[in-house]
Amino acid sequence: MRERDLGTAAASVLAWAGAAAFLICLLVRKIAPYPRWDLLACLAFSAVAFLAWWLRATGRWRSRLGRVVPAALGLATGRQWWPPLRLVYTIVAACALPVPFLLLSFSTEQNSPQLTAITQRDYRYAPVTITKIHHTHQNSSKTGTTYTSVVDVEAPGQGKHDKALHLKEKATAYDRLTTGDRIGGLYVPDAPSLGIILTPRRHLASLLGGPASPGEMTILTIYSTIPIGLFLIGAKPRAKPMTPESVLGDAPGRRLRVHIADGAAGLCLTPPDPKKDSSAPETQLSPALRLSSPEGCRDLFIDRCLDPQALAGALEGRTGWLYWAPKAENPADWCVRALLVLDDDRYVCGLTPSGSSADLSQGEAVDLPLPDARPLRAVGPYALWQPAVHGPGMYGFGLGFLAICLIVAGVDYDGGPLLSMCFVTAAGGPVAGLLLIRHRRTVYLRRLARGPDDVDESVPARDNHRHQ
Repeated sequence: MRERDLGTAAASVLAWAGAAAFLICLLVRKIAPYPRWDLLACLAFSAVAFLAWWLRATGRWRSRLGRVVPAALGLATGRQWWPPLRLVYTIVAACALPVPFLLLSFSTEQNSPQLTAITQRDYRYAPVTITKIHHTHQNSSKTGTTYTSVVDVEAPGQGKHDKALHLKEKATAYDRLTTGDRIGGLYVPDAPSLGIILTPRRHLASLLGGPASPGEMTILTIYSTIPIGLFLIGAKPRAKPMTPESVLGDAPGRRLRVHIADGAAGLCLTPPDPKKDSSAPETQLSPALRLSSPEGCRDLFIDRCLDPQALAGALEGRTGWLYWAPKAENPADWCVRALLVLDDDRYVCGLTPSGSSADLSQGEAVDLPLPDARPLRAVGPYALWQPAVHGPGMYGFGLGFLAICLIVAGVDYDGGPLLSMCFVTAAGGPVAGLLLIRHRRTVYLRRLARGPDDVDESVPARDNHRHQ
């Protein structure tokens, strides 16, 4: 785990720029011959940017380029405790990434070998008349109901014996089709064997290499409001950094002189959820910083996304004051909010047991506000690459990325089983990766909670300090 610098920040921005360019290419030119070199170039750009981020985050690329971060960028002197914002950004990313994936699915569904064959000939678009309906299938979903019918149509043009062309094809509409209805069709008059593509005129431009249709643009715009709204709500900047006063409030506070001893993990007990009819505390396995003092040790439970051993290694030997406000009505092992203020004016926010015992020092009473309060800044932020947690989970993301590359390269684009497998992998790979990362994190924290004498063999005991 390395402190984020200008290099890792720039690599993250460039990777997202590649994803944005991917979406723009699809919006401007929804359908094009395979392979889609423009989309492959965007994917390659994002892959190179992610590789650069990974090399710097893991310490494999130790170039001095980007180590000095201008204070105006807020990367080295962040005031707000940032891990909760990281969760917001993760949720926003999870909602934003399906937008280009959804448009890619629209593009692939309509970019058929039949369309390629028709557009390479002297095609024609004209209204056609439905002469017979073979059968109709109703499709119901949360977005509405559509009807797919297999129909015979009569199209303008000369068929055999100087008759109009009679073609058979599927048609999808929001209302049931009836005999005599007219609908637009794209076909080749002198090659009826190629069939006909029945589509409204509003979709014609996108089929012929133009932008996405107005309906698809509307769907994407409505869906895009979800990540934008989450970003505006969750990422609202706070004007002031966290201070002992903001954490403790009006409750009588205590403080303890401590130094960073080690990284650990344990069960963090918090008051019961008022929405649940239970008096049992909420329990979560959480990472912790082990704080040592002459009067005993205390654990500061920190955000689950942090690696306690790597963070303890980065803060090794640092001393400071731990502030918390005990609650007399709660058991001693229930945790309350706490703030560790280091002597270099950095802070770490977390939870600590409210009471005292043989191993937990009660500290000394403190009067707020503090007379010698100074401006504080949060520890970090960090490029969070944890080898024991993230490595295996990245295989799911890699498989999903490879599946997207195969789709835009045109593999099995006539709708065969390989294309379906690619879409399933592209959608399920990242989900499987996140679930595996969550599982590995739990296993890793359990190993830390048990201590070095009882190591779980399913997780390699790697030395995270060498990656700092």
